[in-house]
Amino acid sequence: MKHITVFVIAVCLLASFAPSSTVSAQVHAATATVPFNFNVGDRWVPAGTYIMTSDMSNPKVIFIRSKDGKTTLLSVTQSEDRGSDAGKLVFTKYGDQYFLHEILCSLCGMNVAFPGSKHEKLARTRLEAGLLNPTDVYLALK
Repeated sequence: MKHITVFVIAVCLLASFAPSSTVSAQVHAATATVPFNFNVGDRWVPAGTYIMTSDMSNPKVIFIRSKDGKTTLLSVTQSEDRGSDAGKLVFTKYGDQYFLHEILCSLCGMNVAFPGSKHEKLARTRLEAGLLNPTDVYLALK
């Protein structure tokens, strides 16, 4: 019985250290309040305040978490050559649908582009049928 108790305590201690090592690796972070619902990859995300972080060991992996903790996303991105010291999110708008395309923040260490999704391709096709043009929308990062 004593060995089982020691084992359980050891597992609990190890588990408590795991999140702290993950958090320390995520030093690149930015916050933005998005006033509209939007799409990241194949997932629709509600309007709200989001914290975006990248991992130092793999800066192309972006974690997006709502400030209230209800929404969490993980997305693999591509490096983007252009950047912005001020920091901004770039969305493409098709009709009333918004798609996150880039996080540009040189100070945050995140200059990345998100790949297009099936939802975006469908929205683009519908928009082209109506002869309308997509619009880029920029939001400042905090």
